[in-house]
Amino acid sequence: MPRQRDGSTVERIRELLPGMPAAQRTLAELILVDPAGVARTTILDLSERCGVSTGSITRLCRALGLSGYAALRIALASDPHAPRRGTWDGEVGIDADDGIDHVAEVVARSVGRIVAEAIAHLDLTDVERAAKLTSSAGRVLISGIGGSATVASELQQRLYRIGLPTWDWSDPHVALTGVALTQPGDVLILFSHSGRTEEAVAMATEARRRPATTIAVTNDPSSPLAELADIALVTGVSQLGFQHEAALARHAQLAVVDLVYITVARTALDRTTRSIEVTAEAVRDRRR
Repeated sequence: MPRQRDGSTVERIRELLPGMPAAQRTLAELILVDPAGVARTTILDLSERCGVSTGSITRLCRALGLSGYAALRIALASDPHAPRRGTWDGEVGIDADDGIDHVAEVVARSVGRIVAEAIAHLDLTDVERAAKLTSSAGRVLISGIGGSATVASELQQRLYRIGLPTWDWSDPHVALTGVALTQPGDVLILFSHSGRTEEAVAMATEARRRPATTIAVTNDPSSPLAELADIALVTGVSQLGFQHEAALARHAQLAVVDLVYITVARTALDRTTRSIEVTAEAVRDRRR
């Protein structure tokens, strides 16, 4: 029988999540979202809910060092680190009466860890390939939906300022139109933390029929978006929780934005320097 490790079952699942097979990952993500609900669910109901076999559930239990599903339910019900869905401490992870110094410490530690994980998981060779293609692109088309839209906009503004013809679309219909009109040498950059956002997958699918190169920024290497892309920049961070996953995802994505932007800027340093000087001069009188 597998020996159960000391510590929180929820924390163990977060630790193992990036390397799990697809079926186990589906189960693990549900547990992280609603551990108390899973603790009240039978193995057959959970199997049907996630669309996986009971064998996959049992294998996840064993990977966690548990004897079986009954042991997992007990562990989740008693886990002090399991978030309580729908409550302040469950959603945020900080007690309402915590001092501001503690809140600041939790935020700094959480964001720092997410950024470090994202950079550590990235394939830097792929980052350089993506940056080189972006730097020489005829047009750069960027899109993100929901929480990823702000990150997509951030990259667009940075690349535009250093002289790249760059567009950013959060409306999926407009974005799909833009993808349909791509030409050889164009680059499409899509942001989706899960890699399963319907609109992002639709754009990547359309791009497969077009001459543009698709770059995906996602957390899951086995996701449909990663598989459709020519280059997948995978952050691979586990969930952590002082706030919703969508907010944490933005920190991982922004780490990729920083790395890609700096690498693109260095690739054509003369153009970058000239563009920054010209744009800074253009707005100088407006900075008061």
